[in-house]
Amino acid sequence: MVVPKEKFILGLCAVCIGLIGFWIFSADENDSGLEKSVSSGERTREATYGIYEDGRRLSGLSRGTGVGRRKMDRNEILEVGKRLRWELNPLRRRAALGQLLEGMNQENVMLVREQIVHFSEESPEFQDFHFAWGAMSGLDAVNKGADTEEKDMAATMTGWASVDPVAALSWYDALDEERRKCRDVTFGILKGLASSDLDFATDFVIEKLEAGNEYSGEMMDLLKDKMLEVEPLPIAAEWAAGLPEGKVRNDVLIGVTEEFVKKDAQEASTWAATLAGPEGKQIQLLVAGTWAKEDPVASLTWARNLPDDIGKKASVGAVVSEWTRQDVDAVYEFLNDMPRTNDRDAAIEAFSARIAREDPYSAIAWADEIQDSDARRNAIIHAGRALMKQNPDEAREWLRESGLSNDIRNEISN
Repeated sequence: MVVPKEKFILGLCAVCIGLIGFWIFSADENDSGLEKSVSSGERTREATYGIYEDGRRLSGLSRGTGVGRRKMDRNEILEVGKRLRWELNPLRRRAALGQLLEGMNQENVMLVREQIVHFSEESPEFQDFHFAWGAMSGLDAVNKGADTEEKDMAATMTGWASVDPVAALSWYDALDEERRKCRDVTFGILKGLASSDLDFATDFVIEKLEAGNEYSGEMMDLLKDKMLEVEPLPIAAEWAAGLPEGKVRNDVLIGVTEEFVKKDAQEASTWAATLAGPEGKQIQLLVAGTWAKEDPVASLTWARNLPDDIGKKASVGAVVSEWTRQDVDAVYEFLNDMPRTNDRDAAIEAFSARIAREDPYSAIAWADEIQDSDARRNAIIHAGRALMKQNPDEAREWLRESGLSNDIRNEISN
């Protein structure tokens, strides 16, 4: 659904919301003219983001952005704008934009905008200016943007929501239902909230998720990326684990876990071992398989220390399967040295399945060493089918002499 500017609802596009490096998000600086809703000093979460009514914050704290920290006259703005327009060096161009934003205020904002409007709507210069304008002027910037030809509303809206999330969200809540369904409007608000308070943004997405919003999975994925960008991995993992149960949570948890294992497998494995339930087993399996790509021995040692259940079996199997892909001979020696336990059964089942296509006879021989009757039966059927596919005549001859029961032979033949 595309909402025309004439109806004031923002034809928002996906935007890059990072501000350039000179901005200072400090509660102590208020040179931009944005008023603080609470006095300086120690602030509780409630004081920072307002009181609550029906679970929704009512008032917020506008934080300084560094915009308007110095005075610039018209000639200086035009001179810096000329340098910005023709500068080829990206670092010097960024510095020129920084000068313009430092000198921007409510009176000269449209003049400053003229210095960047020639840039592509997707360029960092165009996006950063409109983010800063929204952060400085709030709804006034959004209203003025309705009259411009360019697609500037997304960044402007995001800038507003990043410094005054309560006001921006109140505006959003006042829209009629059809307008709130607009993907671009919703994502514009979300990106601003995520730049201000990730807990606040998470509440917003959960509300959409519980309402069955079709974009809730994509929205949560955006938050996942933001969490991984700004929070330590253990915090991001705990955040993901605390989301409402369901497919969206599982997808986010998997994504966070993969990043966690890549960055710190030891800490990730310690965290994963504390998880319970089906999702916990799924995460443990993912940790085991991902870690095995870098250190299969350490990963297998960890997996074998998990509680004895189907999750442990799956994790051990995942490690052995990956390790076999890397070094089949090393796994062969490891299996020969393992005591006859359930762990060995799980390892052999995975090993047999992995080598069945290349060496079905060895896969059959290993499968026959599995102690558990059901696991042994499944492994033999898998290896036998691989042989049947590779060489049907040899497979039928093997079946006649195998001594296997009729039902297993039928499973392999069919």
